[in-house]
Amino acid sequence: MCIASWVLLLCVSCASFSEKHSRTLLLNRNTGEIKECTVDRWRTEQSYKAYQECIGSYEKQGYSIWNQY
Repeated sequence: MCIASWVLLLCVSCASFSEKHSRTLLLNRNTGEIKECTVDRWRTEQSYKAYQECIGSYEKQGYSIWNQY
């Protein structure tokens, strides 16, 4: 029982590290405005590319990454 619990805990913790984040909140420190970039639910390579472009676009406008998950 103890070994099974340890293995389950190990698998769960490894899974959380291997996942890419799919949501980013960006903050404009001058205005306090928050913008959001997300990956669509299909999580394709194209979706992640669009997600990175969204983040880059807001960073060029003066936003900084506030949180990612």
